[in-house]
Amino acid sequence: MSAFVPNLPASPPAGFSFWHRRSLRWQMMAAVIAINLCAALVALMVIIANARRATEVEMNASLVVAERFVEETVERLAGTQDAATSLKQLPLHVSGLRHVRIRIEDAQGNAVDLAPSGDSDENEHEGEVPGWFAALIAVEGTERDIPVIENGQAIGHVRLMGEASDEIAEVWNDTSDLALLALAVNIAVLGALYVVLGRLLMPLRTLSSGLSELEAGRFEHRLPLPKVRELAMIADRFNALGAALAGAREDNARLNEDIIHIQDEERRQIAADLHDELGPCLFGLRANLESIERLAARAEPELGRRVSERAGTMADILDRVQDLNRRLLRKIRPMALGHVPLAALIADLLAEFERHSPGRSFTLSADGLAERFGDSVDITVYRCIQEAVTNALRHGGARRIAVALHADMEAGRLHLVVEDDGLGVPAGAPRGYGLLGIEERVGALGGSWRLMPAAPSGTRVEMSVPLRGEGGVRTGNRVIERTTTT
Repeated sequence: MSAFVPNLPASPPAGFSFWHRRSLRWQMMAAVIAINLCAALVALMVIIANARRATEVEMNASLVVAERFVEETVERLAGTQDAATSLKQLPLHVSGLRHVRIRIEDAQGNAVDLAPSGDSDENEHEGEVPGWFAALIAVEGTERDIPVIENGQAIGHVRLMGEASDEIAEVWNDTSDLALLALAVNIAVLGALYVVLGRLLMPLRTLSSGLSELEAGRFEHRLPLPKVRELAMIADRFNALGAALAGAREDNARLNEDIIHIQDEERRQIAADLHDELGPCLFGLRANLESIERLAARAEPELGRRVSERAGTMADILDRVQDLNRRLLRKIRPMALGHVPLAALIADLLAEFERHSPGRSFTLSADGLAERFGDSVDITVYRCIQEAVTNALRHGGARRIAVALHADMEAGRLHLVVEDDGLGVPAGAPRGYGLLGIEERVGALGGSWRLMPAAPSGTRVEMSVPLRGEGGVRTGNRVIERTTTT
């Protein structure tokens, strides 16, 4: 059966890795700031375009007004004073015009005087407006040339030139005030957004920690319901998911426990059949072989010898079958299980290992055990010890093996430790079917176990299973030590 491989999202491009590593609050704040900067840039472009049109219109209108005013002033002065005096008095009468620079020249082109309005205004705003802003707003100015005529003779002329400094200064003042107001509003909005995002994202961080709890198997964890309706719906669905997972785990535990009980019952039935059905058959075969050997002794010598040889071979085969039957019975289900105390059952198992492993030392420590804890717990402890000792002898080359059982009645748990002085488990070594079977049985009982190195060498197997009130009378503290040497 092929393994299921989920469709994982593709990794983000390298250029976006910095962005995707940021928090959601950081991304949203950065997006809002970027949008505000773009909006400010667009607003500045619109302001500059409108200011250029307004400046051009204002300059042209001011030139028209100034031209009419200068012409009327020249005519008025020409009739009241002589030519030289009227030309010198002209700057005093045409000063104070906005958006216009005035230059008065005599007939030879020499400047008579400059109107104070043009230069003073320009100098006044020169330090207020940045040069880059003035360069963006500035438009190409137009000029007007008005001749000054006395008695039909041109005695000079007045040059009118458009001046945008006043208009640019007004636009700059309005723009800077608007920019300060927009900056203050944006700072307030960003501050409020930062606080609001923090409050909105807090349930997401709580959800993340809750998912970590579910990942760790703590399905009883629940989330508080936030005030935001959408987030409250997510938290409610999370709590429902936790309850469903907890219920599913309980159902799986019950099913696994039922499976273990059914398996144990099947093993018990098979062991009973082997003992009750196969045992008598093997006994009958041995009885018939003994009868055949007695009959062979009465036959003629050659025939009797041949029959005795065949009977002896059959007896050897029968001995192996009986031994195999006994080992199958112990492997499927110890016959003494449920009939003798658990400590005695484990001691008998270690004694069997001693008979087949001379020169090895086995120690059993049983602390506060009841006579029995129920078939499921007893057979699980028995199999775990059997598998751990077998691995220590077969793969670890252990010389000393210590088995410790401790029943904590207050906590309602049975603890088992099997420790040896062998070679230990190589790093990365796969678990065999025996250990996987023990893991399944322990997990089905709601227990836990782990395989770890022992100090200074060897392997340590720890197991802990809950007790469900099963069992009989305590046997008290007991230490059984068996040592066999060659």
